Amino acid sequence: MRYAEFRDRFEGALHEAGLMFFHSDRPVETIELTDTARNWKVYVYRTPPPRADPFHVSAEIGFTWSPVESARGYTCEEDLLAALVGRRRRPLRTERRWTRIDFSLHASLPYGSTTSIPEPDVLGGWTASVTEQADAAFNDVVEKKGRIVAVLGGHGDLEVHAKCTPDGSVSLKGVSVSGFRIVHVPRVWDDPARREAEKETHGELDELARTFRAALDAWTERISALATWVRYSPPSPGAKPAKPWFDDAADDDNDDSGPETTH
Repeated sequence: MRYAEFRDRFEGALHEAGLMFFHSDRPVETIELTDTARNWKVYVYRTPPPRADPFHVSAEIGFTWSPVESARGYTCEEDLLAALVGRRRRPLRTERRWTRIDFSLHASLPYGSTTSIPEPDVLGGWTASVTEQADAAFNDVVEKKGRIVAVLGGHGDLEVHAKCTPDGSVSLKGVSVSGFRIVHVPRVWDDPARREAEKETHGELDELARTFRAALDAWTERISALATWVRYSPPSPGAKPAKPWFDDAADDDNDDSGPETTH
């Protein structure tokens, strides 16, 4: 399987799961000049989008296709092994191909708005519920005889995005959590028996897309619960219009230019 084929199948699975793309249905695709690795990234939302006012909820999905994966897709496994290690009397065994797919969930207040951070007893219980849902969506390990032999999914800690004013007041701007899952990619074999035995990725990609949709839905429900505990006011008059959240990286480095609203 080559990059374009994997990309098209994955995009189709996301659409079938009800996840729509931002930015005019055009994922961001780049190629690293140093090692020719391909990077694919897309920003998705649910349709119809569930509401979690005043927070804006969205998600980011991406994966990297390494040069080795490109080589394994453009020739058969046997020829690639011969090019790397030479011909051997006994055929060599190779590990199954796999690709890591990253998934990030975001929730942010409108541009220029902040709110007070909930009390620890409230925020702690809410964080525990988010972590439990992330465990169900991302954690996937393979165990043999009580030992972990492979990690096929996982997630990081909940991240809180805050703003600190010169007087030392800290206020909430948004929250996010990131995770990943592993998807196996069929190897290309010259041997017909091996080629027949290698499974396709349709089922895995479809299941993964449904998992991402369920994770986004659960995240939206948790953000709606968080919204009931925060006191929010719209940004002050004259605030700059909000830009797409995925273009705000530069703004985060220089927050002084925007209005300051604390509650």
